[in-house]
Formats: sequence, C-alpha cells, structure tokens
Amino acid sequence: MNSVQSFPRHARSRIPGKGEAQARCWSHGFGLAMSGVGMAVATERTPLPVLAGQAVSQGAALLAAGLLVTALSCLAAAPALARDADPARERGAACTPCAASRPRHPESAQCPSRPLDLAQCIALALRNNAAPAAAREGLAIAEAQHRQALSAYWPQLAATYTQTRLDRDPAFVYPEDSFNYTVDMGGGPMAMRTTVPERRIRLADRDIGEFRADLGLLLYDGGRREARVREAVAGRDAAVGEARLTSLQLVHDVTTRYYGVVLARALRDIGRETVQRFEATRDVAEHFYRGGSQRVRKTDWLRARVAVSGMKGRLAELDSNVELAESALANALGLAWDARVRVADTELPAAPAPGDLDGAVADAYRLNLDLARFDAGARAAEAGLDDATGEYLPVVSLFGTLSTVTNSYDGGLVAEGERTRGAAGVTVELPLFEGFRTRARVEEMRARLRQLAHQRVLLREGVALRVKDAVLQERRAARQADIGAETVAVAGESRALTERAYREGLVDTRELLEAQIYESMVRAARLRALYEAQAAAAARNLVAGAEILEHLREVGYGARALP
Repeated sequence: MNSVQSFPRHARSRIPGKGEAQARCWSHGFGLAMSGVGMAVATERTPLPVLAGQAVSQGAALLAAGLLVTALSCLAAAPALARDADPARERGAACTPCAASRPRHPESAQCPSRPLDLAQCIALALRNNAAPAAAREGLAIAEAQHRQALSAYWPQLAATYTQTRLDRDPAFVYPEDSFNYTVDMGGGPMAMRTTVPERRIRLADRDIGEFRADLGLLLYDGGRREARVREAVAGRDAAVGEARLTSLQLVHDVTTRYYGVVLARALRDIGRETVQRFEATRDVAEHFYRGGSQRVRKTDWLRARVAVSGMKGRLAELDSNVELAESALANALGLAWDARVRVADTELPAAPAPGDLDGAVADAYRLNLDLARFDAGARAAEAGLDDATGEYLPVVSLFGTLSTVTNSYDGGLVAEGERTRGAAGVTVELPLFEGFRTRARVEEMRARLRQLAHQRVLLREGVALRVKDAVLQERRAARQADIGAETVAVAGESRALTERAYREGLVDTRELLEAQIYESMVRAARLRALYEAQAAAAARNLVAGAEILEHLREVGYGARALP
C-alpha cells in the first residue's frame, strides 16, 4: 500500500473548490485540492502509532466540534437577544410588540434601500423611535406646568354672564302695619291709629341678565407661590434630563445592536468557512478510505461526516441569529417589524483605548443624568417644604367686583341708576387651627429631604460602580482583543502547517480537525472581545457623558430629537 494515489475527479467536485467555497479554502492555505494537477498524497509514510490513536481520540474531536458550534451560536445570539430581553428600563421607553408592528412615522419609517453606517442608524432612530418623541412631550408638559406656576404672580380677572328666567316677577311683600301717633290740634293731644294694608312691590322683571367681572390679586401667601414656582422649575429640569437620558439610552441601544449585527454576520462567515473545511476534510478522508489507504480508517471518515452534519445544523442557527440581530436593530430604529436593515460595516472596529477610571468617575459625577434628575427632585422636595411651611402664615389679597343687570323693568331693584354696582376690598385669611395638618405635612417633607440625602449617597456610589464596571470591562476586552489577534495569527499558521503535514502523512485526521476547530474558536473569541469592547464603551458613555449626542449635534443628525 505504498502507492501514490491521485485525487479522484468525483472527490474534487465535492469539495467546494470550484467556486467561492474553494477560493476560501485556497485563501486559508488548505491545499487538499492542490495546484491544478490533482492531489497526490503519499501514504507509505503513515505512522502506525498515529493510526492506533485515532479511535481513542475520536470522542475528543467530536466533543471539540460540538463546543465550537455551540460557542459560535451563543456568541452570535447573545448580543441580539440580550437587548430584546432587557426591560425598558428603558424607563418606560420599551417598544411593545404592537408598537413595533406599525411604523410610527410612515413617511420616514420605510425600509432603507442602502446600507447604513452607525451614525446614520442613530440619526434614523432618533427620528423614528417613539421614545424620544414621548420624552419631548414630557418636557412640554413640564414647561406648561412651569407657566401655570408663574401665573400666580398675575392678577386674576374673570367675566361671567348669567341669564335667569323666574317663574314670576320678584316682589317685595310689605306686610300690613298699624301706626299709633298723637296729634295736638289745639284742643289737646289726640291719639290716632293708622293701618297700612299689605302691599306687593315689584322688584324686577322675571327675565334677569347679569354681567359680572371679578378681579383678584394675591399680595402675600407666606412664600408658597415662590415655592411652587421653584418646584415647577425643578420638574422642568428633571424633564430635560429625562429627555436627554432617553436619547442617550437609544444611542446606546442602537450602538450595541449595530455591532451585534456585525458580530453575528462575522460569526456566520466563520461558521461557513468551518463547514467548507470540514467538507473538504471529509471528502479527502473518504478518498483515502475508499482507496484502501491504511492511514485513514472508517472511523476517521465517519467522524468527518458527523462533524460536517453537526456544523451544518449549527450554521442554520447562526443564520437565524443574523436575522434576529437585524430585527432587533430595525426595532430600535423605529421601523416596521418586517423591515430589513443592512449595515455598512463588515468588520468590528478596533477596541477603543480604555479611559482613565478616576477621570471617568469624575465626569460621571458631573454629567450623569440620573444624578441630575435626582438633584432636581431634591430641589422640588425643598420647595415642597417651603410650601408646607407657608401654611402657617396669612394670605393677603385684593379683590374687586363690577356687575350690571339687564332687565326690562324700570323700577325696584333694577331701576335706572341701580343696575350697575362695584365693590373692592382686601381679604386676609389666617389659619388658626386645622387639626395639626400643617405640622404633620412639614414633618413629612423634612423626613423626605433626609431620605433623599441618604439616597443620593447610594446613587453616587452606584454611578461610580457602573462606571468602574464599564471601564474594567473595556480594559479586559481590549487586552483580550490584543491577545486574540496574536492567537489568531498563530492558530492560522498552525492550521496551515497541519494541513501540509496531513498531506505528507505526518498527522492524522483528528489533529487536522482539531487545528481547524481551534482556529475558528480563537477567531470567534477575538470577535467577541471586540464586540464587548464596543459595548463597554457605549455603556460608559451612557453613564458618564453625552459624547455621542454632542457629535450628532455637530454633524446635524437628529437635531429635532435633542432637548
């Protein structure tokens, strides 16, 4: 069996080397379909110890293949599904399935016809996604509430008109009355008595109309008016922070989902290349086995076939992961559920340089929007305390009233000159006893302020921990990406050498499969590290600053969505 066997024609045709698939094999140095003259493999130098160990290592190779395809599937599925499972912490900005099934803005939610880069995706999301629009409405509500609070400084003027029809004309009943008096007509006093009979005096016509104007001006209310204005200003500041945080959250979501699509596509490509290499190995093993070579047993051929079948099954999952990642990105962009999004990037960018931890924490204390919103809430609570304290003090106000009556009767209460009346005065209201309600309210507001002070300490610590976690993940991912680049180069060289050694009969099928699997695994691990670096940088920007939003302001993307 020391003959040299040429590679059979039918075996070459089954290797995906006639088209694109073969080009991939060639590009990776897998020279089993060799240089146009047919493959020639010397079997006379097959080492017996290697062949004896094939049966023992069969289970290990299959287990490694299973681990590879499982790892590729999990790596691709994680970024796409993680965001879908994330509650919208989204601070109420989560997209429900019903909302995602219809375009929010039909004129702008059409499926884009060309690939989009990251900046274009962010701009599209800020324009189409419903979350920024809802946040803008919240800001409009807060501004309207502020204007309502300021209205207390203006005089209050009201005009009313009332038209009344009575069942009869109003009348005044003068009862019967008797008068006793004394009259002296020269003959001495003489007592007399006069009786006035009952009389009904008409006061007005039964149809009475009245125009009335009331004017009120608050002069002093113990500082409660100023406190409510400060409370409204704090609410407006909180709404501004909420709108900015919503936009930042959307930018973070689009960034991670965009790179999730790039990662899923890259892992799918690795899976396809792995399938092609496995198929080539299977065909070669089949050729050697059917040709009677002693260097390849039937177990090698069956092992290669199982590896190909298993990898094809997992490749279907990788294709599905790409679709899931693209659907998640389309949902973040505010597109319809059946819209397709194509990303322009085909490779993940290099890991960003890890930032300084102390500087990142200091920036977070200065720019974090959760802290800003919390401080606004604390200012609102302080204003609420002043509002409650003002209830101990009197309220002083001016009032004025002007009214005129329309009536067809020209006598009684509506006679000419009696129809228009005016009044003005000062009202002083001083609460004397209300069951200790004001005292209890003041104590409540003071306790709330103390509670907020303790909660702010916890929030600052939480912000610092979030920044530290993001920076540490960024550093770890950057180191893994650097190491992964070197490992990928070594693994590629090792796989190429193993392929050449296999052609020379120096290694067995198991070692060749292991080399191919290991190269694919380290490539997938490096891609994962690059993705995690981008995700960590996005998380740090979300916690600590508005870098992406400022960049979008400069280039003019999504200006309508920014508060």
